[in-house]
Formats: sequence, structure tokens, C-alpha cells
Amino acid sequence: MDSLITTFHLDVKLIIAQAINFLIVLLVLYFFALKPVKKVMNDRTTKIDKSLKEAKEVEEKLLSAETESKKMIGEAKKQAIMIIEEAKKAAAAQNQEAMARAKSEVESVVMQGKMQLNNEKLQIIKDAKKEVADIVVIATKKIIGGAMTKEVDKKIVEEAIREI
Repeated sequence: MDSLITTFHLDVKLIIAQAINFLIVLLVLYFFALKPVKKVMNDRTTKIDKSLKEAKEVEEKLLSAETESKKMIGEAKKQAIMIIEEAKKAAAAQNQEAMARAKSEVESVVMQGKMQLNNEKLQIIKDAKKEVADIVVIATKKIIGGAMTKEVDKKIVEEAIREI
């Protein structure tokens, strides 16, 4: 080894001093540079992992919210269809009720018309009988010439009315 030291002109004290200097620089760099950088890197990794987990949770919540939204929309559509059907049924029931009322009113008007016509018919027949009776009395008076009494007059009128 002596031959190596003399051949390369190495100084052992210098090598030991450089090794100690290298160890001191290495320790200083480790404690003041590498250790804080490792800590920052670990913190950064933790934050990234946490952000990724939160992103997954947000994505899951979004999917569940979409699913729930679709479910609610489906239920709302079903309710809207039910409301429309109920409205149609109610409208049909109202239509039938209105038709029944209108039919009843028409029947009532027709019945009143028939009753009024019947009353008018009876009144016309009554008036016609009275006029016929008067005409018969007048004609009989002219034919007989005044020799009639009230009893004969009444008897002739009754016979004429029966014949009519």
C-alpha cells in the first residue's frame, strides 16, 4: 500500500480530512435539505391521496345524486300521468253529469210544453163548446122563433154538446 501512496502521491491525512469533510457535508445536506424535502414530498403525497379519495367520494355522490334525480323524475312523471288521468276521469264525470242535467232540463221543458199544450187544448175545447152552444141557442131561437124557455134551451144545448 505504501507503493500506491508513493506512486499516486496520496496524502493519508488529506484523504481522511476530505472524508470527514464529505461526511459533514453529507450530514448537513441530509438534515437541512434532504429531510425537509422528504417531509414536503410525503406531505404532498398525503394531500394528493386525500384529494384522490375526496374526488372518488364526490364522484360517487354525483352518481348517487344522478340516480336519485332520475328516480325522482320518474316518480314525478308517474304522478303527472296519474294527475292527468284523474283530471280526465273528473272531466268525463263532469261531462256526464252536465249531460244528465241537460237531459233532465230538456225533459222538464218538454213536459212543461206538453202540459201547456194540453191545457191550451182543453181551454180551446171548452171555448169551442161554449161557442157551439151559443150558436145552437141562437140558431134554435131563429128557427123556433122565440117560443123557447130556459129549460128547453138548456136541453137543446146539452144534446148538441153530446153530439159534438
